[in-house]
Amino acid sequence: MTSEEGEFRASGDAPLSYAQQGVWFMERRAGHTRHTDPVTFRLVGELDATALRAGIEELVARHEALRTFFPVVDGLPVQRVSPRAEVPLPLTDLTALPAAEREEAAARFLAEDLRRPFDLARGPVVRAALVRLAPREHIVRVTLHHMISDAWSWWAVLLRELEQLYAARLHGRASPLPPVPTQYRAFVRRQHDWLTGPAYPRQLAYWKQALANATPLPPLALASTSPPGTEQPPRTRWSTFPQPLYDRLRLVARREHVTLFMLLLAAFTRVLRRYVDTDDILVATRGGYRRAEFEKAVGFFVNLLPVRTRVPAGVDFRELLHQVRRNLIGVYAHRDVPFERLTHDLGLWRPGFRPAISVCVSFQTTPEVPPALEGLDTTLINHDPFSPYPLDLGFYEDAGALSALLVHHPGEYDDTAAARLLDDLRRVLEEACHELEQDTSRQVTSRQDTSRQVTSHQDTSHQGTPQEDHT
Repeated sequence: MTSEEGEFRASGDAPLSYAQQGVWFMERRAGHTRHTDPVTFRLVGELDATALRAGIEELVARHEALRTFFPVVDGLPVQRVSPRAEVPLPLTDLTALPAAEREEAAARFLAEDLRRPFDLARGPVVRAALVRLAPREHIVRVTLHHMISDAWSWWAVLLRELEQLYAARLHGRASPLPPVPTQYRAFVRRQHDWLTGPAYPRQLAYWKQALANATPLPPLALASTSPPGTEQPPRTRWSTFPQPLYDRLRLVARREHVTLFMLLLAAFTRVLRRYVDTDDILVATRGGYRRAEFEKAVGFFVNLLPVRTRVPAGVDFRELLHQVRRNLIGVYAHRDVPFERLTHDLGLWRPGFRPAISVCVSFQTTPEVPPALEGLDTTLINHDPFSPYPLDLGFYEDAGALSALLVHHPGEYDDTAAARLLDDLRRVLEEACHELEQDTSRQVTSRQDTSRQVTSHQDTSHQGTPQEDHT
């Protein structure tokens, strides 16, 4: 979209951010909704469904992004804000079923709900649902389209606000929240302005050098081939690392002056190298555009950042780790270039107009804390997030533990392949810790030996040197 095409229209329509453009294009190409972003919670206790619905509608009223839809004007998508904020909360009551069948019925309902499409052109792109399992046990799901949300929007903004709004409605009070200082459209304007300023060419120059002659990562040797037309929804596989390994990883990261994510990414890069015939490993990680003024805003602030690493066979892990460290520092320093614009300007496409990225690796820094709703015990239900990438690995630190979530497309990487990648990752991390610990031990021993030799030499020298007579 050019600057002329992306002008903020007098009618109130605004252009899409570049991340929104990328999602819109993929949805249009797929012909159906793929990028849903649901959160699902089990609620145990005395639920006031009226107060819950009112709290959800207040969220939608506060944040323009949640009232946005995406009509096509003059052949281009625009974002338009609706003045309405109504969000039905239909109840599906399963209490008539035998208790043993309710969980399975709820799981089917949630799976079907996940497949329900959004009409981006007409809206709304928010919906909610409530399932009753027992008089004091419910499941609530709120689903947004990913074009209007991201992890920070959910976990740091919306759910924290819902806590206060539910309590206020429960007690018949007005909302205690101040107006939202900055809306998502302000970010879109800033992004489009930034791309016409002097910083963009400088950052683009970095990417031209970093990605010169880059080629897409070929399918791993573990990949399978499904017949055409057999697209299946992504699957997820969790893995929690043993506590002793997690403790060693943190210690090694501190000793090597790297972040935990740098260490994890280096290890997974080594895993990928085992299954391809190239040492040029191109993956991506997620970065955020958020600045302080957008901390309370809701919207799609995520940017995809390519990370290119050379991994010769048998490379020393410390060398690999510090290459990843340098790469990530450079990537983060030039993270403002939208991936979609970068892809266009550098021609990073695979056959079939697919982006060059097939593997994404990220570290979730926003704590996933369920909302503390008054009078209710709230727990998160895994919601099987969608990812457009055949392999999407996310790391999570929570309650003193480290876990990995691998989202994989079964048409390319089946359950066996996903399990093997996670098993390989654990082994590589253990090997890396051992290798780095051994190197450190050898360095300490070498320094001690050198110190003893110097001390011995000094002692020998003193024995042959006449001493001054101070008498």
